[in-house]
Amino acid sequence: MSARIAVRPSAARLAGALLALSLVTAGCGGSTPDPEHPSESPTTDAGDGASDAGGASDGGGQTAAAVPQEAYPITPAPEGFTPPDPCSGEGAYFAEIGGTATPDLPERAGESLTITAEGIEGADAQLTATLGDGNSRPIEDITLGETATIDLWTISVTSVCEDTQQVEFDVID
Repeated sequence: MSARIAVRPSAARLAGALLALSLVTAGCGGSTPDPEHPSESPTTDAGDGASDAGGASDGGGQTAAAVPQEAYPITPAPEGFTPPDPCSGEGAYFAEIGGTATPDLPERAGESLTITAEGIEGADAQLTATLGDGNSRPIEDITLGETATIDLWTISVTSVCEDTQQVEFDVID
């Protein structure tokens, strides 16, 4: 009769996890100097090497790099659209450069939208949109008659006035 050792599955998983952890720890420790290049200092994933000399380090993978957000696309004005005077003052909402839209845009599905005017270059307005408490995201340069859809809102620019540094728009339902 042969003697068999019964290992419970949970004990086997624990042993496997400990082995994997020790292998990961051994691999992440640090490297030894290369004997052929003794002047090179060892580096670790914790950011010891290059970051001490002012180089970039990701801190051992602890933080993610910021990914630039794509601008909200615009829809061009309809074919044959004749733009009105750029300073028409016809929008239900307006934003001055460096300020947010007044009055506040209506909430939709319990969420809010804030439009901020960042700049005006000729007939083009540079706007940003912020959904709720999230990060602001740019809208492609937009001008008279063009629209942009931001989540549940569609805005239509009615006035871009470089003289008063004001952009006016309507919210389309």
